[in-house]
Amino acid sequence: MKIYIRLTLALFLVAPSLFAQEQKEDSIQTKLLNEITVIGYDANRKLLQTPGAVALITSQQIAALDETSVLPAMNIIPGVRMEERSPGSYRIAIRGSTLRSPFGVRNIKVYWNNIPFTEPSGSTNFNLLDIINMGSIEVIKGPAGSIYGAGTGGVVNIQSENQWQQQNYIGAEAMWGSYGLQRYSTTVNQVTENATYTFKYAHQESEGYRNHTALERDVIELHGKFDLSEKRELSASFLYSDLSYEIPGGLNLEQFNENPRQARPSNPFALGSEESDAGIDQEYVLFGLSHDYQWNDKLSNLTTIYGDFSFFENPFNLDYKRDSRMAGGGRTRFEYITPLFGFETRFTLGGELQSGVNIARNFENDYGNPGALNFDDELKSNQSLIFGRAELELPQDFFLTLGLSRNHLKYDINRLVDNLLDSAYRVVKDFEPVWVPRIGLTKQFNTIAAHGSISYGFSPPTIEDVRTNEGSINLGLRPEKGVNYEVGVRGNTWNGKLNFDISAFYFQLDETIVQQQSDRGTVLFTNTGSTDQRGLEAGFTYFAIQESEGLIRNFEVQLSYTLHNFVFKEYTKFEGDTLQDFSGNDLTGVSPNIFVLATTLETNGGFYLNGSLNFNDEIPLNDANTVYADAYQLVLLKAGYRWQISEGLRLELFAGVNNLLDQKYSLGNDLNALGGRYYQPAPDRNYYAGLKMHFNY
Repeated sequence: MKIYIRLTLALFLVAPSLFAQEQKEDSIQTKLLNEITVIGYDANRKLLQTPGAVALITSQQIAALDETSVLPAMNIIPGVRMEERSPGSYRIAIRGSTLRSPFGVRNIKVYWNNIPFTEPSGSTNFNLLDIINMGSIEVIKGPAGSIYGAGTGGVVNIQSENQWQQQNYIGAEAMWGSYGLQRYSTTVNQVTENATYTFKYAHQESEGYRNHTALERDVIELHGKFDLSEKRELSASFLYSDLSYEIPGGLNLEQFNENPRQARPSNPFALGSEESDAGIDQEYVLFGLSHDYQWNDKLSNLTTIYGDFSFFENPFNLDYKRDSRMAGGGRTRFEYITPLFGFETRFTLGGELQSGVNIARNFENDYGNPGALNFDDELKSNQSLIFGRAELELPQDFFLTLGLSRNHLKYDINRLVDNLLDSAYRVVKDFEPVWVPRIGLTKQFNTIAAHGSISYGFSPPTIEDVRTNEGSINLGLRPEKGVNYEVGVRGNTWNGKLNFDISAFYFQLDETIVQQQSDRGTVLFTNTGSTDQRGLEAGFTYFAIQESEGLIRNFEVQLSYTLHNFVFKEYTKFEGDTLQDFSGNDLTGVSPNIFVLATTLETNGGFYLNGSLNFNDEIPLNDANTVYADAYQLVLLKAGYRWQISEGLRLELFAGVNNLLDQKYSLGNDLNALGGRYYQPAPDRNYYAGLKMHFNY
């Protein structure tokens, strides 16, 4: 019955999609790089005036290829690697930051509609969001702690609004594909004189390529924007997400070559993934309010408050977890603009506070059911951030940015039950407050700008790093910290036909946190000595044909290249009674070379063709560098046709193929895995097709 209801919605409603008129507006915005404004370091500056590595993903790029995930769009950005270990299980690495992320997103701060989406403990459940909740995405690469706090990887800032937000429309999308893929979405947008109301719903399900990889997710978003007066604007965001997916587990090389579609089999020490019914079942509710107040021409304030609640259940091969999580907090920023020595100067002062409570229980896994209780914890996380920034416009088109923040984090772990020790106890991990400075300088030459920056970064361990699944509590785990030096140049040339953005950096990281596995296979964490991370990241967009009246209306080519020379500078550890020295080894989990070529072609007749080629170099899978994942080339294609049915109704049909070359690869490896279970096989060649409709009223 649910399928017929969703199909009916798909046939009569319309979701936001890429039609000819909207594409024209978006392509113009992309072409005029010197006019693009980004949130960046919480400054709302033109991109050419921003001293740092900031990338913008538009709604056009998000929807260009497979729309079941934002992964293809994220992976076009140089320096960014998004992985999907199985449907619904995502990891995001910005400049190699997945080294300490066995699952989920860590060491990266994520915001959604100005709301801190990252939990107070430091982890982000990125898979709770559907692409319908993403109108645009900004990515800051490298430390941004002077404004956003903890996280040496960077920041992902998501806005659900898009360029169709000022239209009255209703609509939907339906999509079907290989391995039981079904996707349906519905959007209703209403604009009044002083307000905009938006309702979004998306359902996605699939059986998955491998055994035990079924996924089902339902997302509802409500968003309202209200003009309270000429000076005041209020935004309200509500998100409900119901997510469940199965976890197939990692395979060793022999299993990977024999049958990549199998789930992790059982052994004498642990249940197999199917026997244990390994998976995630999470229900999540988020509500946030943002108030933007322009006091006068000089002073403004943006304040956001939020609260969220979730139930989390995770049967796994080794245990069974049940959590109830509640968090809340807010962020405020005052901005004051005044002339100084005849030049405009901006001063910013703000703060952010997050607090969370987890009721976390860990059981034995009794063939997919909770067995005997192992331990029962009450976990409290409190994180605070105070920041200040000064931006000075100097003579000769120089822009100077100075930033400083103070960061504090505290974990309170109250163990009510510990069957191993047969006792109860409480521990507190109170990290020393950290001051995080940053200085950046930009020089603009008409449509080209050069920039340089020096920034300090730190990243404390998440509460999942400190409190492991086996029950141990590692109070000795220390925060990562380091200094990032960066220079870059961006702009456009050839009469605006070529956009480019190139940056080089050197990041010296101390107390690097790496993941290891215990004798049972539980992931543990430890600090190494230090790492040296040198990189070059380059992105180019060439507008070969732009708004032509001939057969081909638009044709653009994107090229990105990532060179990461990351090594362990100092790293020794004991394996048994033997001291191993991994100093000088390549950083685990980081591909040294990534090359992406993406093209977009649109005809005046309504036909379009999008494609991408992604080359990933081999990846070291263990700290000893004795095992590497092979290099692979991933090709994605999507074609479609759009036409106007009537004045207010437009239709789009599309079809696509993923992994056109039928490569055998692992998109999301388990690093330092016990028993050599490094590999999470990705799907072979697979197909999809769908329908979109758009009705303006």
